[in-house]
Amino acid sequence: MASSKAAERYAKSLYQLSTEKGLVEVVLNDILLFKKILLENRNLAQVLLSPIIHGSKKQAILDAVFAQNLNELTKAFFRLIVSKGREKQLAEIASAFISEDKKQKGIKDCSLVSASVLTPELRATLLAKAEGMAQGKVSVQEKIDPSIIGGYILTVNDLQFDESVKTKLTKLKDQLIDNSYIPKIDLI
Repeated sequence: MASSKAAERYAKSLYQLSTEKGLVEVVLNDILLFKKILLENRNLAQVLLSPIIHGSKKQAILDAVFAQNLNELTKAFFRLIVSKGREKQLAEIASAFISEDKKQKGIKDCSLVSASVLTPELRATLLAKAEGMAQGKVSVQEKIDPSIIGGYILTVNDLQFDESVKTKLTKLKDQLIDNSYIPKIDLI
């Protein structure tokens, strides 16, 4: 999901402030918790997006939900965002913060699609392959897609390594259908 310029600016500001205070990992964990709860609780997401609910009510709800779980810096940041009327962008800001953290740590995003659950050994091998493709650390997003029949599809940045059975069968089918066969002619 592409984030807006405002969300990116807020996320970078929060990242810079948390770096200055030595709280990057704490704030990152707060942001990850916020995103997790937001994904699990659709009502909270709808409250934040609602133009009908006043900002003070939204702040009270955020305080009630996160009072015990978040660091003071994160809570103060949420209060600032709500006071500026940007609470609709909190999820976007959270995503931008996570992206900024990965960027600062040199971690690249990677997706791994497999037909079934991978064994730990194969997962480790594919992670090493992904790190080689990215020339650094990677954050792997795994997905199971039975439609690829077997194998896996590993994507890092713009590079894709497709070892799925579905792709191999498609290529084989295309080769068999191809009418470019030229018979040998014996000239005697």
